[in-house]
Amino acid sequence: MSSGNDSIADALVDFALALTPEAIPQPVIERARLLILDGAGVALAAVARGMDRPYAAAIRAGAASGTHRVIGRSDLWSMRDAAFLNGVLIHAIEFDDTHMEAVLHPTATALPAALAVAEHVGASDDELLAAYIAGVEVSARLGALAPGRFQASGFHPTGVIGCFAAAIAAGRLLGLDRARLLSAIGIALSTASGSMQFLQGGGIGKSLHAGWAAQSGLTAALLAAEGLAGARLPLTGRHGLFESFARGLPDADRVDAKLRNLGRDWETLVVAVKPYPAAFYSHGCIEAAIHLAASHELSPSDIASVEVLVPPPVLPKLAEPFAAKAAPASVSEAQFALPFLVARALVARRFGLGQLDPETLADPATLDLARRVVCRGDAGMDFPRVYSGEVSVTCHDGRRLGHRVEVNLGAIERPVDPRFILAKFRDNLGASDPDRLGRARSLLGSLL
Repeated sequence: MSSGNDSIADALVDFALALTPEAIPQPVIERARLLILDGAGVALAAVARGMDRPYAAAIRAGAASGTHRVIGRSDLWSMRDAAFLNGVLIHAIEFDDTHMEAVLHPTATALPAALAVAEHVGASDDELLAAYIAGVEVSARLGALAPGRFQASGFHPTGVIGCFAAAIAAGRLLGLDRARLLSAIGIALSTASGSMQFLQGGGIGKSLHAGWAAQSGLTAALLAAEGLAGARLPLTGRHGLFESFARGLPDADRVDAKLRNLGRDWETLVVAVKPYPAAFYSHGCIEAAIHLAASHELSPSDIASVEVLVPPPVLPKLAEPFAAKAAPASVSEAQFALPFLVARALVARRFGLGQLDPETLADPATLDLARRVVCRGDAGMDFPRVYSGEVSVTCHDGRRLGHRVEVNLGAIERPVDPRFILAKFRDNLGASDPDRLGRARSLLGSLL
């Protein structure tokens, strides 16, 4: 297949094919290993909470067993189903890594596809790592070419873009040549999907987006391996990725800036690890709320009202409709409910998976306080480069206290260090039995 003049697809495929394990700088390798560790820990925490069971039951119905493994589980699956389940589990508890400029979760799509194919072809850990990094670099750049525009159009970038990352990672490990890897990109376009409607409540679609992207990108690579041709101009065509999902082609200067240093500048290094298991947009506010409650020893009864400031594009995602965001009906809805999240952080003075146990959704103190949270937009916040947040409380005794987080923890200007990531991994293992960890180590080899 000829790519025509789709210079973006050409550049990304050429980069992915030229990348060798030896050419990857050591800091990139070390960061990728930490991201894989983080993703595995999040998946293990999801399995420990039984979040794998309904997905596994649905996929198992009518499906033959296979030879491929899923993080934390003992049963075996087909290659495509393993990719799906690993993608869902990494993304299931809203605790996986994020490329902030691209506004997507790269590991949840690149790693599952790479794991499944690596197990299929018997790839080495170095080959698996290179394929994963190639997928991360591709998805991060595609999202960063139109930052925020996919979501503004109603599409979840992890689902819409993740299929291309999965196709790249899988295609590398399958040994596709240039023409066939370009075809895989063209085929993957037909599977790009993921609606942002989950923000209005009532479903678990968000985690499915990662699983489907991993599975469909892998499938696109398998189809291309058999000689099937994909659409030409998959990224820049009239009905390609950007025109269909991001309301137009990216700016030429931005394209040049993101593509000219492929293989020299590494987006993998700026993928952020989440400190809190909730929508990353909320993290500045969660941190500010914890700081206020702890430093001033506030109790819920002290607080008369709360004002929260976030970037204006965040308001419709995390603060509307108010009634649902103040009293979410499920854990998945709570993770995108800013009034509830801020109230919970003020009440608990911390925020981890324990603050999202189902019983906390009915906590009277949290719900009462959430009803007194007012969310407003602050156009001065530098979004989406960073996810800022500010929380101010007015106390019954007349005090007005506030704290502003300009740069969220995990951003490039304020990164978490390896010790933080290792501690998070250990915390995520808290509810996981040793057998699950052993199975994860068996699958991930020296990468874990």
